[in-house]
Amino acid sequence: MRREATTSSVTDSKSGAGLTPAQRRRGMRYIYLGSSAGAVLMMLLIRSGFGTLFIKHLGGSDRLAMLLGATVGFARIVQIPVSLRVHPSNGKKFMLRCWTVYALTMAAAALLPFVMGIGEATARAVVLTVFVAVIIGQSGFTFWFPILHDVIPADRRGRFIGRMRAWWSTSVFVAIIAAGLFLGKSPDTWRFQVVIVIAASLVLLRNYFVSRIPVVTELAVDQDDFGDWRKHISNLLRRKDVLIFCAYFAVVGLCIGFLGQPLVLYMRYMGFPTNENIIITGFTTLGTILALLIGGRLVDRIGTKRVFTATHLLLCVVCFSVVGIGMLPRNQARFLMPAALILAGAARAGGFLACTTQLFHLTPDRGRAFFLCLANILIFVGPSAAPLVAGEVLTALPADWSTTVSGVELNVFQIMLGLSGLTLLAALALLRFVKDIRPRNG
Repeated sequence: MRREATTSSVTDSKSGAGLTPAQRRRGMRYIYLGSSAGAVLMMLLIRSGFGTLFIKHLGGSDRLAMLLGATVGFARIVQIPVSLRVHPSNGKKFMLRCWTVYALTMAAAALLPFVMGIGEATARAVVLTVFVAVIIGQSGFTFWFPILHDVIPADRRGRFIGRMRAWWSTSVFVAIIAAGLFLGKSPDTWRFQVVIVIAASLVLLRNYFVSRIPVVTELAVDQDDFGDWRKHISNLLRRKDVLIFCAYFAVVGLCIGFLGQPLVLYMRYMGFPTNENIIITGFTTLGTILALLIGGRLVDRIGTKRVFTATHLLLCVVCFSVVGIGMLPRNQARFLMPAALILAGAARAGGFLACTTQLFHLTPDRGRAFFLCLANILIFVGPSAAPLVAGEVLTALPADWSTTVSGVELNVFQIMLGLSGLTLLAALALLRFVKDIRPRNG
């Protein structure tokens, strides 16, 4: 009886209404291709070590480098007014226009050092321009998940999302390795710029594929109340299952965030050159690929709750392991850190895959764009807040600061990672209140 009370199965029969099986198959193929091309720029510049090291190369502070990693999560806020002002029937067209401007603005940010030279002012201008570009891109992204929600069959979401992310994670991994090899140990500025411009051109290629994805028109046309935000908020507040899940994953996301950009600075302080730093952090993406190859099928078969539990435990192990690796000589750390980051990427991928699957099954038929935007903001603010917290801590404390805990000397990075591991252990108690999602025929 307990399992029946906590487990939900796929019941959203309206998902994909109006699309034939052939249209959905064609749409899924274009989603694979579009996401593989379009993900490179965002993941390379903001989620990998490339963007952080670019800002440091330009002369930016640790706080500024961490601010770059926080832009995506906080830029998502713009999706709320967009979902209320742009009619769902025009969502795809609006999305493609935004993504075009986003790609051009990112390319412009890369070219700023030609005009302003190298220095703190240039680094600030680049971060500001990137933030503007991300706001524009996230405005269009408002309608991406609703398109996926309609195209992907309800009983295949875990598997499809896993494969989709495996596709674009593979393209990102290849891009990271290629960028690291192209940059070298002490890269010139123009090498960073070439990588960014090429990645921006891939966003335009994504537009070509996404423009060919079929969309549902029947549900969109009927949503005359899509801008009634009071009604949407009222409906959301009545969904305790949604609120509990958002609170739970926001805490988990905050801890995951410390294994991103702050870890890039950690390895920089450990003495890793630019190309090694970028390539080693790229192993996170390799772990993502390995996890996604089986993660989607696991979500569909065993349910989201068990995947969350495995994610929790693995992330705890990674946090504490990275603390220990930082105590080793660099020659030993360069071999162990990639292994830790493979595990981190696998755990992160499994967690976010289960998170997306959970959200899709919780999505109502009406006000879908608003619901998915608000839920994503609540959930993904954690990974974006972590770099901000790390940046403030590194600004307040000197680089060589350390303290002794139980007879062991720990630096500021090890303290942050250790606290993340302990917070993950404490957050495991919240998981018992999260509803398990498992397809009927999974």
